[in-house]
Amino acid sequence: MLGQYLRVSGGVMSPNRGRPELSLGRCLLWDRVDEIMGRAQSVDALRAHGVGLLAARAWRAQGREVPSRLRADERDAANAATAAPLLLGHARAAYDGRLVLIRGPEVAAYYPDPALRPFKDLDLLVDDPDAAQAALLAHGFVEVGGSAPYGRIDHLGALAWPGLPLAIELHRELNEAPWLQSRGAAELLARTQPSATGVAGVLAPVPAVHALLLAVHGWGREPLRRLLDLIDVAAVLAKADYRLADEVARRWGQERLWRTTIAAVDAVLRGGGHHAALALWSRHLASARERTVLETRLARWAGPVCSLPRKDALRAATVGFATAAHRDASRPEPAARRPRLDSRR
Repeated sequence: MLGQYLRVSGGVMSPNRGRPELSLGRCLLWDRVDEIMGRAQSVDALRAHGVGLLAARAWRAQGREVPSRLRADERDAANAATAAPLLLGHARAAYDGRLVLIRGPEVAAYYPDPALRPFKDLDLLVDDPDAAQAALLAHGFVEVGGSAPYGRIDHLGALAWPGLPLAIELHRELNEAPWLQSRGAAELLARTQPSATGVAGVLAPVPAVHALLLAVHGWGREPLRRLLDLIDVAAVLAKADYRLADEVARRWGQERLWRTTIAAVDAVLRGGGHHAALALWSRHLASARERTVLETRLARWAGPVCSLPRKDALRAATVGFATAAHRDASRPEPAARRPRLDSRR
């Protein structure tokens, strides 16, 4: 399936060869994204999927009028892109431990134009989050928004630098699906490379591990919720050693989650293949529309079933029903109250 997905103009990358080196500017991925954006109609749905910037580009190319809300989003994205390296520089000066940038501007570097990938904060993994938080505050950062919302425990309260339109969140652990055992950040801290932002001393996960992290993070709130999450995985994976991604997924006990995500990438962004998730509870992705209430409830039930080992299917279904019953359509239940299963069992 991955071999089918990694197809570019002028040839096919065999799944039996090594690290795929693809030109994202000509990759089939972006043609497919433009196709989806070109058919989309609802600005609200596009923004909910996180793809308003991509839609603005596609609509402009088609000669369509770009709504004022999307033009405002483009201005905000440009301001965020300008502020990100400045904010990272202040963080680097404040804390002498490892700073590993995930998501946000790091993923934007894999897009044909980094300005097409929105972000509103910078997520950093660090060796000692509490010490890093104290160091940043002592250096001049200020807390914004109080403690982490909804009882979340994966990151500390957001920090901002006066005058810059972004915040930093220091993560204690990965944001993972609530029914899976937390894996912590040790492997991400170990498998790194210099950040694409160019800020000296700031690191990022190697692409294979970053792609898996993005998939896991995308399931943290609701499985296969946004089109942007699939695009992020596909963009980073196109530059990755995908055998390493498979290996790490197995070691983390996230193999089924990873395979389901890749099946969705293949079906939505390549237009090939079929998967039960797309047929039952993720049909909204291919048309960039909002999920129906029924699809949302099905996703909360099916998420554990599609990500935990098959031998745990009965317990997974029980967790899925519990999740669907106790979470409303707009915000997660506090993490401390969610049932967890170890996906390695």
